[in-house]
Amino acid sequence: MHHFASRGFSSLLVAGLLLGLIGACKPLPETIPPAAKTTADPPPPASPRLIAVEPAATAPPEDPAFQSWLEELAREARTLGIRDSTLAAALQGLQPLPQVVTHSRQQAEFVLATSEYVRRMVSEHRIREGRRHRDLHANLLQEVEEKFGVPHSVLLALWAIESDFGQGRMRYPIVDALATQAYQGRRQSFFRKELLAALTILDQEHLQREDLRGSWAGATGQVQFLPSSYLAYAVDFNGDGQRDIWNEPADILASAANYLVRAGWKKGLNWGMEVSRPAGFDPSLAGLDQRRSPSEWRQLGIREASGPDDRSLALLLPDGATGPAFLVSDNFRTLLRWNRSIAFALAVSQLAERIAEQPTTGASSSFFAETPEKTRLP
Repeated sequence: MHHFASRGFSSLLVAGLLLGLIGACKPLPETIPPAAKTTADPPPPASPRLIAVEPAATAPPEDPAFQSWLEELAREARTLGIRDSTLAAALQGLQPLPQVVTHSRQQAEFVLATSEYVRRMVSEHRIREGRRHRDLHANLLQEVEEKFGVPHSVLLALWAIESDFGQGRMRYPIVDALATQAYQGRRQSFFRKELLAALTILDQEHLQREDLRGSWAGATGQVQFLPSSYLAYAVDFNGDGQRDIWNEPADILASAANYLVRAGWKKGLNWGMEVSRPAGFDPSLAGLDQRRSPSEWRQLGIREASGPDDRSLALLLPDGATGPAFLVSDNFRTLLRWNRSIAFALAVSQLAERIAEQPTTGASSSFFAETPEKTRLP
């Protein structure tokens, strides 16, 4: 983590912020919904779990263009109602983090082959930990599943893959990471929106910049919500007045479930199943855009296709025509709303199945290592 002293920008920013206090703050637009408040001046929440990182040996010189960019960003943030005191604390001394841009080009779910990615994600350690957390939070998981209709095994799988149940992915202050991406990344407008949402979180939840930690992409909390997702979907499930996705299991699990439901999760519908193909099967029939009923897939030689014909399934060949094949349902598409990687959605689906099994089944670490027992759609 880098800490830098601000020079020219500091005086300009402070002066600008003091002037901004004269004007009344405007309400937030509908595109960034405000977090719920229980009092006019709530106490600060517990700080998110921190992961120590190495400080920089020396601070790089300030980039005048970046300082000007920050000044313009502060002006935009003020129009969203973010307080000057929040902006001064959040932007003081901010500098780009070069390693963030490097990480953005090395995402495992897009660099590794699907089979290798799933093998890494669906590890025996995560299966054991998932079952341990299933037993530890049994009552809470039942409450969340009853309210939202998302299987507890899916929530545990997401929790495991996103942060190993809170043990990882808290390396960067996300304001710094998002500012880097918004200033010099490949999706600058997207990350600028997320940066403004992160500043809104700091303002509404009374957090400091160092409190809001997460991944290089700006995702935060134990289920790795982008700031805009936090504002839209985070839930105060334990009723303490805070939407604490950094420390509180009730809020973590309920927020993940709420996200999936809002993204289109259908209660009682499985993600899909691994299938076999007949000799000479046409691989051009595969793809998320090619939906067919179970009976239509059976007519094409996919004997394992099951479920009522009012459900549409798509065939995926994630490792090519000679690799494994999967029929996936609309709930698999919902997982893609969480993360657009097919490898990620397959890993979550497989890990959820393994967590739901009894420990004595001896399930393999992924459905690519051995041919698993087929899971039928209900």
